[in-house]
Parts: sequence; C-alpha cells; structure tokens
Amino acid sequence: MQLWLFLIGLAAGSFLNVIALRYDPDRFILNKQTIGGRSYCPDCKNKLNWFELVPLLSFIFLRGRCRNCRAKISWQYPIVEIISGLIFILVPIFLKPTTYYLNFQIQNPIGYWLLAIGFILIFEILLLVTLIDIRLKLIPDEANILLVILGIFIILLSAQNFDFTSGSFLGSYAALFGFRGNIWVNHSLAAFFGAAFFLILFLITLGRGMGLGDLKFAFALGFVFGWPDIILITALAFILGSLFSLPGLILKKRRLKSFLPFGPFLALASLVVFFFGHDLVKFYFGLFTN
Repeated sequence: MQLWLFLIGLAAGSFLNVIALRYDPDRFILNKQTIGGRSYCPDCKNKLNWFELVPLLSFIFLRGRCRNCRAKISWQYPIVEIISGLIFILVPIFLKPTTYYLNFQIQNPIGYWLLAIGFILIFEILLLVTLIDIRLKLIPDEANILLVILGIFIILLSAQNFDFTSGSFLGSYAALFGFRGNIWVNHSLAAFFGAAFFLILFLITLGRGMGLGDLKFAFALGFVFGWPDIILITALAFILGSLFSLPGLILKKRRLKSFLPFGPFLALASLVVFFFGHDLVKFYFGLFTN
C-alpha cells in the first residue's frame, strides 16, 4: 500500500511542478495552457518523450541533464516529487485513530481514509502555493478557495468527535485556549484571527511588510486547522522566516527591506504543526515546570 501511495505521490508532485512553472496569474490556475500540451526542455525547446517524464526515475537515469542538449535539469523536479511522495505516505501513517487530532477509535475506516485524503490534498496545495509564491511572489486565490472547501470537508468529517481533547494537533493543550464547544465556531474564529493578524501587519507596514495574499492564505489556513492551531502556525512561521533571513542579514547579503515571500513559511509551519504540534507545545510548557 505504501509503495503505491508513494508512486501516486511522485506523479502528483510531477503534476504540481508543471502547474507551478506554467502558472500565469492572469489565467485560471488549471486552464488549458497550464495543464495542456507536451512538456519540453526550457533550454533547447525539444519536446520530451514519455520515458523522459517518468517521475524521479527519468531524472536519475538522465543524470539530471536534458537528453538532447545536455543542459542541467533543475533539482526542483525530483525534490518536489519526493516531498509529494512522502506526503502521500506519512499523512495516513500519522493520522491514525490514536493521534492527538482524533483521539478516538474510528469505527468506519472509510471516515479515516477520507480524512487522510483531505489532509493529503491540503498539503499538496500548500506545496503548490510554496512553489508559486517563491517563483512569482504571489498566492493564487484559487488555492485559498480550495483550502476553504477542504476545510469544510475536514469539519464535516471531524464534527461528531470534536471536543476538548480532539480536533486539534495540539492535543489536550488546545483546551487551555477555549472555544472547543462548536467546531464551526472554532474554525471560523481561527480564520478570523489569521486574517485580522495579517491585516494589522499589512496596515502597519503599509503593504511593504506583508501582502494581502498572505492575509487570505492565513484566513484559509485558520479555517483548515482551527483554533488554537493557527496561533502556533503563525508564530512558527515568523520564527522560521527569521531563521532563514538571519544568515543573509548577518552576511549583509540581504537587507531588512528585502522582500521575502511568506507563504512558504506558513505552509512549512502548517506541516510542522500537523506532525509535531503537540510535542512543541508540550516542550514549551515544560520549560516552566520543574
């Protein structure tokens, strides 16, 4: 099963690469020009044969070079494919009935797999957002809309068992932040918090420190992950962004005013909270106990 999931994930990652590299902000993200037509080498424009398009294997067998012109193939292709493959494997493994998010035994395995598929799609979208934001410094509205739709899907699947100890990747620590009585109120509050926080930053910096795309992205993430997970996601994103920027500032290769796309850090923080949210909060509170 895991091998098949990994192979499907590799194919999905290859598709994400195509969308990210062809995406045109003036067109719908899945328009004919983006997903249609044969792939070709960006250097010699030679159209690629099917055996040059096999995820991961083609890159290995071709030794990272175009078969026709011998130009180097970007490492983005295999890296994204591998990340996608790991998402397909690790999300179902982690999201088992004994995790802090579920904290109950699912009687219907179909419900578990639907939830796993939902989060796989969520992280695939986050991977796509990361690629596009790095390339164009923008986050497509279509991605945010899809995240909100998937958030509704997650809510519907989790509503019956939502309580003080389940429905959050922070586990029982989520109860400290309240709003555990109704899952719709919980996720709506998280979406509002994400949007309001980044709106304040946008107004304070006059749009130079944070863009409206980050605001909409934070809203969507809040609706997907709920309260208080969005707090940890936001805080962790700023920590990760600071750690990434600090070496460049120290070496004077980056100025304070240098624009850095923030979407990838929100996406990475979401992934970290999904897998390690409870452990991070447990470690943090452990610092204040003997």
